[in-house]
Amino acid sequence: MSALWLALPVIVVVSIVFPAFVGGAYSPTRSRVVRKMVEYARLGPGDVLVDLGAGDGRILLEAGRCHPVRVVGIEIDPLRWVYCRLRLWASPVRERASVRLANFFDVDLSFATAVTFYLSQAAADKLKEKLEKELPDGARVVSYRRPVPGWRPEHHDIEDDVYVYVIRREKGGTKS
Repeated sequence: MSALWLALPVIVVVSIVFPAFVGGAYSPTRSRVVRKMVEYARLGPGDVLVDLGAGDGRILLEAGRCHPVRVVGIEIDPLRWVYCRLRLWASPVRERASVRLANFFDVDLSFATAVTFYLSQAAADKLKEKLEKELPDGARVVSYRRPVPGWRPEHHDIEDDVYVYVIRREKGGTKS
């Protein structure tokens, strides 16, 4: 039993520190911003929204509550992953919601029609190539406080610093 009490602080510290090196430390998004991000994703029937670094699942819950779409979270922090799973399980959207315990850089995102994230700028920089390569034409990317380098936003909500991009396939490459 004492080993568990010794391991628990280590697990908590790793849970807080490790994600900061991969995508960003946990920082909950305000409710108003969550609603805007879901609105800007322009979700409709058949869409699949993927939230990178899903945290406590607030974007997944809002999107699933407002739209009849499938929502998928990807979370690397095991403690937040468990919490997010519990919140989704206890919600009315549970049949259309899931959260994966994974590094989103290792997950194929080609099934996503909309992607949301609030990560570090370094993670947003690194995501650019992955999103260009994997997302289908017309997919929406909605980022809070982090522009994707080299992409011109379709919309930038200056008040809340939300960037909205649309993947556009052109002959010979991707323009976003």
